[in-house]
Amino acid sequence: MRRFPGRRHVFYASAALALICVISIPPLSVATQPGKGKTYTGSITRVVAGTSSTFPISFEVSKNGKKVHDFSLPSSYPVYCEGGGFGEAQDATAKISKQGTFTAKLPLYFAPTHDHQGFLKITGKFGKKGHESGKVITEFSGAASTSCNGTSTYTTKAG
Repeated sequence: MRRFPGRRHVFYASAALALICVISIPPLSVATQPGKGKTYTGSITRVVAGTSSTFPISFEVSKNGKKVHDFSLPSSYPVYCEGGGFGEAQDATAKISKQGTFTAKLPLYFAPTHDHQGFLKITGKFGKKGHESGKVITEFSGAASTSCNGTSTYTTKAG
């Protein structure tokens, strides 16, 4: 019977290569889900021309943990221009993904003239130990959009 001296080396090399492939695959991240029925409160940080301002933000997670709603922001939500006459952010509901993320689009409504002025888009991701963070994107339509739009970061924690 004839032996092939290279077979053993090929086997060990193949096994080592397979082990390297398995080790190099990053582990699947497990999404952190929100606290069911919890209220998350925190602050938005807006930076304009190097000056930082903070605004409060809060929202609730539904009792089944699948949606966010009851967003609360001040009437001076992050705006990136001077002036006034900005509409109020109306509430909206958004689904929470299996990855623990959401995007809520809150309409900006100016009641005296019944104008829809754009949206506040809130994108968030739930983290560990009751923390959550994301961005608030101010999107005005029309003339104000060029100078008043912007993006701020925020952080919240379940209460």
